[in-house]
Amino acid sequence: MRRNILIIMAAALGLLVHPGGDALAGPARENARNQASPTQAAKPGAPREAAPFVVVIDPGHGGRDAGSRGALLVEKDFALRAAGMLAALLARRPEVKAILTREADTEMTAVQRASVANYNAAALFLTLHADASWRPGARGPSIVVAAPRRPPRVAGEAARAVAFRWQRSQNIHLASNRRFALNLQRRFAAIRANEKPPVHILAVRDLEGARMPAAYVSLGVISTPEDEARLSEIAEEDPYLTALARAVLKFAGLTEDLPPKPPTPEETTPPESSQAPESPGQPESPALSESSETEAAPSESPRPEPDASEAQDAAPPGEGR
Repeated sequence: MRRNILIIMAAALGLLVHPGGDALAGPARENARNQASPTQAAKPGAPREAAPFVVVIDPGHGGRDAGSRGALLVEKDFALRAAGMLAALLARRPEVKAILTREADTEMTAVQRASVANYNAAALFLTLHADASWRPGARGPSIVVAAPRRPPRVAGEAARAVAFRWQRSQNIHLASNRRFALNLQRRFAAIRANEKPPVHILAVRDLEGARMPAAYVSLGVISTPEDEARLSEIAEEDPYLTALARAVLKFAGLTEDLPPKPPTPEETTPPESSQAPESPGQPESPALSESSETEAAPSESPRPEPDASEAQDAAPPGEGR
């Protein structure tokens, strides 16, 4: 009896396999056809266009959280400017899609930053910083990846749920994170001789919620005057930003070519002249124009000079006779 009821319910829901062997029936078949790409519908054997490599760049701190401070530079402002330049570098490659967690001086929690990467199904998550140090001679970049850690068990939580949260954390990406960090370390070390940036494996809160390979990259020590001067003058073609962009391309399995910066609209359009366009006719020469003006001016007859007697009798100016 129960079997007959299940058969009737399955038939009502359209889940039975038809004699033709089609496992999708009715609306399910239509949904599958609608979800297929137009290229596949027209040409079943045509290859699909590859999806871009999504990297989420997180400018550290923001809002009330200013981060570290130098003599003139604030970490939150530097991180936002450096993240925008890195995104512009990666945007030169159409195979890469760079997304910023914040584009203004806004405050965000670590959960919100990781949520941006998780929502966009990013393949890599980078958080950019400029650290401070109590050592006067500290300088140069550094790289941090998340250390393996077991998630805390909530009271009454099953062991399967703990294992599920373990698999969704940074623990399963440790090998990929170290591969990216060591590659970036070699690139940074090639910029300045005898300066090999350290790679740390620590429990970083900013990386815990990301469900993809992630790294914490500090581009310098903001509390050191030498590094602060370098960070304050950072540009899009900065060697450290270029090395970071090439490391992302290497991690994505792409070539490391970075096309030149596209010209801005101001550079492509020629500047408009403020002078009025000349008339197509032949311009007048200055000599002709002057002569014409002199000829056009009415000739004045010279006044006769007064006699000496008249000059003596004339009253001085301002006085009556």
